[in-house]
Amino acid sequence: MKIKLSELRRLNFVEKVTLHCHDQSLYLVSARIDNAERYVTDEQGNFLKSFNKLELQSKFKGITVGEMVLRHQSPYDEMIGLSEEPSNNTLEVLIGGEAYALQPGDSDRLN
Repeated sequence: MKIKLSELRRLNFVEKVTLHCHDQSLYLVSARIDNAERYVTDEQGNFLKSFNKLELQSKFKGITVGEMVLRHQSPYDEMIGLSEEPSNNTLEVLIGGEAYALQPGDSDRLN
């Protein structure tokens, strides 16, 4: 199931935002609303995605989010000697919200 970013902006509260980390550092975004996880899209219905997680975090500025997490599931267990049997190896880490994301003009803070 999907939800547009503009629809999220109209909500009072989003329970959880998840940045899904895929191969080559591609991130997709989902949001949990009323205990249902939905992938977030732009106005054209395309998945909200980026190679920059901070860029995605900044899209949630002004939206009240309960928690924001980074989720990674590795398909390579057998390459490191683990069983080839299907297993849940999900790593989920709590990350800061949009307040920690760099905003335009903030690059001078890094120096």
